[in-house]
Amino acid sequence: MTPTDDQSAPTTTLACRRCGASATSAVLHAVDRNRAAGDRSFEYARCDACGVTWLPDVPEDLAAYYPDDYHASLAPADLAAAIKGEAPRLELITRHVSPGRMLEIGPSQGVFAAAARAAGFDVVTLEMDADCCEYLERDVGVRAIQTPAPERVIPTLEPSRAAVMWHVIEHVPEPWAILRAIALNLEPGGVLALATPNPKSLQSRLLGARWVHLDAPRHLTLIPLPALRDEAASLGLELVSATTSDPTGLMLNRLGWERSFLRAPAMRPNPRLAHTIGRICKAALGEWEQRGLRGAAYTTVFRKLQAG
Repeated sequence: MTPTDDQSAPTTTLACRRCGASATSAVLHAVDRNRAAGDRSFEYARCDACGVTWLPDVPEDLAAYYPDDYHASLAPADLAAAIKGEAPRLELITRHVSPGRMLEIGPSQGVFAAAARAAGFDVVTLEMDADCCEYLERDVGVRAIQTPAPERVIPTLEPSRAAVMWHVIEHVPEPWAILRAIALNLEPGGVLALATPNPKSLQSRLLGARWVHLDAPRHLTLIPLPALRDEAASLGLELVSATTSDPTGLMLNRLGWERSFLRAPAMRPNPRLAHTIGRICKAALGEWEQRGLRGAAYTTVFRKLQAG
């Protein structure tokens, strides 16, 4: 399968927003296959040097592609049960730092924020959705700052011992500015934990514009791990761990195979065909997919170098 839906479309040269190298436009032509919120086609560009893929023309009505149920809140009893599932993510952080101030960007319904709070962290969240912010403060019990531009708010906050972005960096218009702000905000020795779809994954290579984790147009930037590692290093953050085989990564592997072959909307509830496809692909490719960081999403931890 080719990586584009339309090989005849013209391409132009752009400058990569990360490294400034030349980038080719129209490498992916995609529609909103996941939620079918519109029939517009979106053209992604890819840097010829660092491999970052991004959407140059972000739709002005991007909010319309996030349906009302995108951030479904959990009842208190369900939230308490969901907290237990965050133990692997929380352990990624606590193996490097003790509890202290934690910054979470894009907490959505606040499951991880609740788990971190229960573990003793003083959690501050940055979230653009007003309803989420109300829920975070009322039911989760953490401070929530409503903002569409975290890179502007982070410099005003006290230093953090940990920062997390769980499948958020691909959604934000200014990912590189947010990384810079986090790097400056972290205490020396503090950690950044980050998870995001893997554009170098087996699924991405085989499925192209059909890949469910492309999620056009909500995913604005897809970052290969080497590019993220190099950018973080330039900001004084060293990579200490990376995996595509954590529990969330394995779940996203399965989801990618289940949903990418479906007609839109691919994220409709529980189609029987999806489960059949997922089982077949997992049996055929699952073992190989888990080797060499080929999974659908990677989870990383970076540590801020000590001064001097």
